[in-house]
Amino acid sequence: MTTASKIRWGTERRLEFIEFRLYWEGGVRRGEISEKFGVSIPQASADLGLYQQLAPDNLTYDASEKRYVSTDTFAPLYLSLEPEIYLSQVRDHVKERPSLTDHWLGTAPSAAVMPLPVRQVDPSVLRQLVTAIRKKQSIEVFYHSMSEVKQEYSWRWLSPHSLVNDGARWHIRAFCHRNQAFRDFLLSRCNSTRGFGESQSDIANDTSWNEIFDVVICPNPKLTDSQRRGVIEDYGMTDGKLVLSVRRALLFYFEKNLRLDTADIDGNPAATPLKIANYQEFKLAIAKN
Repeated sequence: MTTASKIRWGTERRLEFIEFRLYWEGGVRRGEISEKFGVSIPQASADLGLYQQLAPDNLTYDASEKRYVSTDTFAPLYLSLEPEIYLSQVRDHVKERPSLTDHWLGTAPSAAVMPLPVRQVDPSVLRQLVTAIRKKQSIEVFYHSMSEVKQEYSWRWLSPHSLVNDGARWHIRAFCHRNQAFRDFLLSRCNSTRGFGESQSDIANDTSWNEIFDVVICPNPKLTDSQRRGVIEDYGMTDGKLVLSVRRALLFYFEKNLRLDTADIDGNPAATPLKIANYQEFKLAIAKN
């Protein structure tokens, strides 16, 4: 059994922290490990010693800075180098929003996050809805409908099976007993609940939810060659295309959020840089919802 395979979870987290600081901030000190994890300085020294044993080519001690610094040959053992992991920590730090894990930033770069209005969700209502999902029950919800036909508050029975985020809002995916169909209900419009019952349908019967459609994204053909190359690089496209697998029930949100339903602006194709290559099949799939 290798040394790495014997490492406990808590130690492994500290080793990942060491790598985070080495890669993103150039170095790490014993005191930073001690402060972040509440361990003694001797324990922090032991962690650094263990890391040197596991990855001797990743760091070296800089006596002038009194810290361990990363080398040009740094290759992580534990840390994912996905940019979004680092950027999400920057975003949480700037917004000072609740996070499941404390950020590992030492010196956060100057950054700004555009504030957006947040739809209010009642935590007690959310708890009851999640309970109904977990127990596969129906639940009676006081819901505010904003449809063109009927704008009203009313009690309705739902058999929910999933939570859905459309990129901006949270919904509950449920079988509506009144309409005898699976629909999405905004969590912010679920005002209260008043009891559980037997479910009338479950996730296995939600065809729109279970069917996956492959959306083929490509650059707007009206872009210049240089612009098309830029879009291809932006999204990491292969052969000028990007295939995204989307639940059929979510295709409507997908189209709206990426502004794929927006008509070209005359003389400015860069305003709508993305197009759906398989658009006819895409529209047929949405029409089935």
